[in-house]
Amino acid sequence: MLNWLTETQDLYTRAGAADLQSKIHEGMLEKFSTPEAANDFITSGRNAWRKSAVVRSQLVMGHSFQGKVLEIGAGSGWCSSLLSNIDEVQHIYCLDYDPVSVELLMPLVQKSFGANPKKIERVLGSYNDMPLQDEIDLVISIGALHHAENLVACLSSCFSALKPGGWLFATEPAYYDSESNSDILKRYKTEDPNALKKYGKITKHEDNSDHYYRISEYIAAGYGAKFDVFPFVFDLDGHRHADDNTLRLRKTSSGFHTNVLYPYFAPNPSNPVFDRLFLMLQKPLNGGIELGHKTSLI
Repeated sequence: MLNWLTETQDLYTRAGAADLQSKIHEGMLEKFSTPEAANDFITSGRNAWRKSAVVRSQLVMGHSFQGKVLEIGAGSGWCSSLLSNIDEVQHIYCLDYDPVSVELLMPLVQKSFGANPKKIERVLGSYNDMPLQDEIDLVISIGALHHAENLVACLSSCFSALKPGGWLFATEPAYYDSESNSDILKRYKTEDPNALKKYGKITKHEDNSDHYYRISEYIAAGYGAKFDVFPFVFDLDGHRHADDNTLRLRKTSSGFHTNVLYPYFAPNPSNPVFDRLFLMLQKPLNGGIELGHKTSLI
């Protein structure tokens, strides 16, 4: 196990958020007590969607999983566990900033999924500041980016970690661009109705470092970090003839709007559970170009 928190300086983590994540991860320990329980976890609801989305990221990249992988905000690390059994994957950094996750939950999950632990290096660290430079072939983020206090800082850290030509895949519950600042702020200040069950105490949505980023904000942050950006947005009103070839062709727009697709690979089409944003970012072979576009005074 590595501890990058002793090597780096994270300026953005919200105070108390890691403690709340610890409560969530403590509650997950029983979900991975047996291989059968682990299989139930990965084949239901949003987790099934996310597993299918991870597999389909290969269509956009144009090649299968290989080389060195970094999973950020990994939580249970189920994705790292599955990827570890792919021959072409050489090494995996499985990173989270919660000690319960890294020290207790990840080893249990690796055992339940029959992972190859020799390939997986568990890391206690922040994705806002990682001591990696041009080393990683693929960064995977499963519902982790919306916990970033500074999205550009997080993506810039990932950009530095990636080799030129490397990819970042993220699946996120993004919000519509039409959401107003006032509406989003109101959500942040609202008490989480599930807080007692998750944390054992009353909290607001903002306390867990949940950020209701809009689709356009993810795209802008990706470009701000010098990535090439390929966003795929899923919605029940989206293009119903979409299929894997849509991802393979990297078709992301028609005219001046982001391509919106029906969640065709959700496990239950009659009641689909899915993330709205399937985001692919590539570090250009030339290392990325800084245009000087500023979207914030900060």
